[in-house]
Amino acid sequence: MSQAVCCKRHPEVETSVSCGRCGDPICPRCMIHAPVGVRCPDCGKSRPAPTFDVSTPFMLRGIGAGLAVALGGGLAVSFITVLVPIAFLVAALIAALCYAIGESISLATNRKRGTRLRAVAVVCIVLAFLLVTAITQGLTFSLYVLLATAAGFFFAITRL
Repeated sequence: MSQAVCCKRHPEVETSVSCGRCGDPICPRCMIHAPVGVRCPDCGKSRPAPTFDVSTPFMLRGIGAGLAVALGGGLAVSFITVLVPIAFLVAALIAALCYAIGESISLATNRKRGTRLRAVAVVCIVLAFLLVTAITQGLTFSLYVLLATAAGFFFAITRL
């Protein structure tokens, strides 16, 4: 039979339970029930899933990839639009550009996901749309293009 010791955080409480990870004595007020047993508050802290844990280097890679595709793709779409000013073609190109921005950010960050990456995608899409609008002198304000941009925006955001 195990001997009762005092809880590490509550020295006035005797306990015979210890953390399954570090071995510190814990009382019922301290214990956290984890799928693998009882843990102390330090060992039982929940951590974000690796997919949603976006560190600074990954954020910088995502920002770089998003900006590169937004600027490069925005220029390419603009020049194609100037050469062939068909609203349906412009709509398809902008939708594809939005998707490409989301996919490039996703690939650059090893398929990580999260709110911060979505914000990066939003900024890059808006930047690309403004670039195309400025170069094509407002050709992007047709109903087809705005709907396609909204659809591309949705698909880009769901990548992250």
